[in-house]
Amino acid sequence: MDLPCPDWIKHAEQIWNRLDAVQKNQFSAQSDIDEIFDFGQSNITPDDVRVLSGIGKTIPVQKCAQSAVKLRERGNDSFKAKDYTSAAQHYTQGACQAPGDSEQLALCYANRSAALFHLRRYQECLEDIGRALAHGYPSHLQPKLLSRRAQCQSFIHTQQPGQEGTATALQAPASHIPSPATVVSHTHSHSPATGVSLRFGPEKGRHLVAVEGRRAGEVLLEDQAFSCVLIPGQGLRGGQEQQQEEREGRRGGRKGAGVTRGAKGAFGTEERCCHHCLCPTVCLVPCPGCSYARYCGQLCQEQAWQEHHRWECPLGAELRAVGVLAQLALRVALKAGLQQVQRARGTHGDARSLSEQEVPEEGKSNIGRGNTCGLDTTSPPAGQTESPLPHNASMPTSDPCVGSHGNAYQCVYSLLPHVEGHAPSLRFLYAVTIATLYQALQQAGPPPSSWRGGDYVNDSCDGQSPCENAACGTWKPELSILGATALRHLLQLRANAQAIITERVSDECDVAVQASREVRVATAIFPTLSLMNHACRPNTSVTFDLCGRRSPDASFPQLVLSSDSVTSVTGVSVTVRASKDLTAGEELLHCYGPHCSRMEVQERQRLLLEQYMFTCQCEACLQDLQSPAEGSIASTHYKCPKCGKPLQAGAEVYVCVRKGCSGQVSRGQVEGTLQALRALLDEALELLDMDRPDDALKLLHEAVGRARRHLLDTHKLQGQLCDATARAYASMGRWCEAANQLSSSVECVRRQFGEDSLELGQQLFKLAQLHFNGGQAGQSLCVMAEARQVLSLHRHTHSQELQELQAMEDCLRAASF
Repeated sequence: MDLPCPDWIKHAEQIWNRLDAVQKNQFSAQSDIDEIFDFGQSNITPDDVRVLSGIGKTIPVQKCAQSAVKLRERGNDSFKAKDYTSAAQHYTQGACQAPGDSEQLALCYANRSAALFHLRRYQECLEDIGRALAHGYPSHLQPKLLSRRAQCQSFIHTQQPGQEGTATALQAPASHIPSPATVVSHTHSHSPATGVSLRFGPEKGRHLVAVEGRRAGEVLLEDQAFSCVLIPGQGLRGGQEQQQEEREGRRGGRKGAGVTRGAKGAFGTEERCCHHCLCPTVCLVPCPGCSYARYCGQLCQEQAWQEHHRWECPLGAELRAVGVLAQLALRVALKAGLQQVQRARGTHGDARSLSEQEVPEEGKSNIGRGNTCGLDTTSPPAGQTESPLPHNASMPTSDPCVGSHGNAYQCVYSLLPHVEGHAPSLRFLYAVTIATLYQALQQAGPPPSSWRGGDYVNDSCDGQSPCENAACGTWKPELSILGATALRHLLQLRANAQAIITERVSDECDVAVQASREVRVATAIFPTLSLMNHACRPNTSVTFDLCGRRSPDASFPQLVLSSDSVTSVTGVSVTVRASKDLTAGEELLHCYGPHCSRMEVQERQRLLLEQYMFTCQCEACLQDLQSPAEGSIASTHYKCPKCGKPLQAGAEVYVCVRKGCSGQVSRGQVEGTLQALRALLDEALELLDMDRPDDALKLLHEAVGRARRHLLDTHKLQGQLCDATARAYASMGRWCEAANQLSSSVECVRRQFGEDSLELGQQLFKLAQLHFNGGQAGQSLCVMAEARQVLSLHRHTHSQELQELQAMEDCLRAASF
């Protein structure tokens, strides 16, 4: 979970410690969320709001003209070095820091237009020129700017349709290998779930099933995030951080040995991506009121302002201090508004909370998130024998939780908060945090318009605070429902937040082969995706679209809300596909993080119980508990030092599986060997990032030699070493040797993740590129066919990998004539 910063946690602990035993017992016994929030409110004072504001001062979000000057100068340095991408990003940072009435804002826009011109982003260049002129660009400098505008217009006029921007497309983020230019399209259609039914059962709670048989790769449903919060920082995942995310249930796309680690990034996620739709771009537009929020364009800026940022803007530092989950919880409540919240609470028949009607913990199997969805389908309290909804009763596809964003909030509200599953101290931290934010909102200005019945749709995002730009209003006591609702969502997010994972290419543009890393860019809540139960070997695959859906004229993103309702929206969407053939009535299962190909059953069950509060009884867990498969992740993959056969875990040592062999290795020796190998791998990757492949190759050869002596070929570290060695050879232009190494990595990935896994598809995609660059047309075409077959199970036809495979194939076939 994204807990608040340590200073605020410490302060909340001090408040908790001031309570006497009676008060602590009273709070621990409370299960009603409204009462929990009231208790938190009763134990904070204005001093606590000041403490939070003081902590927030260490996270500056105010405009600063001096900082803008320094950042613009950094951009100038990058521009002189012809690193135009970094220059544009520095100018963006400068624009975010520049006050709206300062000359620096116009200078940053003008300078960024020059960088965009060299990147051949002519349309974006024109937009920045317009912004610079609108913000008072000095008249004596305008002739050069106007000349650039004329050049852009000329280039755009002479370009063929669809050419603009192709030269700046991201280069194969999954491959690290130079490849043909790729045009990425997001024009695939979006439609509500038409072959999916919502059902309810006492053991599984709410869950989704396929109405009819579906083939692997077919789209099952598409869902729009109700809300999301971008995660600041580089968000680079690996090692202890990745393990921590698995413990905390940050679900999202995950990749295996094919993802090389060690990529650097000079700019954080908040400096690369739109804070509303998460679309990566080098020409973000800043919020007029703070230096933190920025957007890909006016549409996203206005939508974010209307939904939440007009009220978050004055509290930017405080929200950063309380963590992503608390900010997301408040954002969901702000976006919903008073009427939707009242409707959701009223639908459930209890104006206070649903916690007393939740499914008893001992009656659950793989229920990570089930609850009612605006329908009376809750599992009966203890002692009741009948459920309001018959077991496995099928819901029509028009159910408000499936395929209809219009009723999305009702679906979000109905997710289980698992009140009793949170330790009392954690519940108190949440209650105090939300209560303090609620008081801070009151001090910032009048209630949000959506929470007092006002019309705020036409309010512009002009950077004014709520005090300056909203009609007069007072915080009535009954509006505490806003705080209680935000607290409910915060409790829900522990088991329902979805990690949005994407891949980022390193910023080094002067290296032969760019590295990439998986990054967690945001945390979101999806109304329909949250209904899917967990399996350690899922039958679905999810794909995130970070740029919204494009309308036919490609000017604004669109999402089809229902068969007769179309509206323009932006944001994060997810597509769920069948990863294997499904039969009619089969449940759709999604992996929450712990996967049977990545960890043994005991660890999976511990993490799922800790994070999601259920004991997993999926098919993979039952099989592993009864009879672990030979060569499964439960085996050690360590080699006997005497005969080379596998070792099996004993009480204190690993012993050989071969009868008559006395070979054994202590656990300390095994850990020491693995630690040394990982250190060599990490050092080699750092050398590759510094474009020193010769030195990296020496370390990798040493690591490979050690690994062969101590590890079986099935150990995942073997695949990672082969992958890194392939990257080193590719950096030196030795494509055939790189392909040989990556072929070994492909087989490691195939054994670990399976024939139809996304991880295998990504490795095959890289291997196809290596054969292509090495002039091995036959091998490349053969690998392309397999890569396309696997990737099609997980990606839409307009995905970058599939489009690039097609471009390479077209090139090879054209060359053969």
